[in-house]
Amino acid sequence: MAEQAGYLTVETRADRPGLVRIQATHRRPVQSAGSPADLEPVRLRYAASFGALHVALMHAQTALRHQMVDAEAGLYRIEPLEAIAAVDAIDLHHRRVYLDPSLADDPRLAEQVERRRRRHRLIDRIWTGVGILAILLLLLFSQIPIF
Repeated sequence: MAEQAGYLTVETRADRPGLVRIQATHRRPVQSAGSPADLEPVRLRYAASFGALHVALMHAQTALRHQMVDAEAGLYRIEPLEAIAAVDAIDLHHRRVYLDPSLADDPRLAEQVERRRRRHRLIDRIWTGVGILAILLLLLFSQIPIF
């Protein structure tokens, strides 16, 4: 079964302050241009295209698991900037297709994305070290005769 491409979006709603919704969709999301963003019921904050949509959603859920409010609805109690940083830092090939203009120039976004990427690299190095150690121990103990 081939993995399907799609978009991960980060949205907020005026009637749900303090909550962010992360949603997977196969249709390209659009921010409506008809009314000011503050008056829209659902406000698109970020969208990115992923080649492996469901894998990307799983990574986002893992990154934000401590802030999860409702897994089915994709709701998290987190600031939009932090949610965007978590999605943007996912170690899968993706392309940003939309970023809320009010957050685009915020230097904290780039800092948080880089901090999350550094943490991912550190965790990868630790697990690589654990794997190398396990192989060395296996090789060492396979040379010792039991009988």
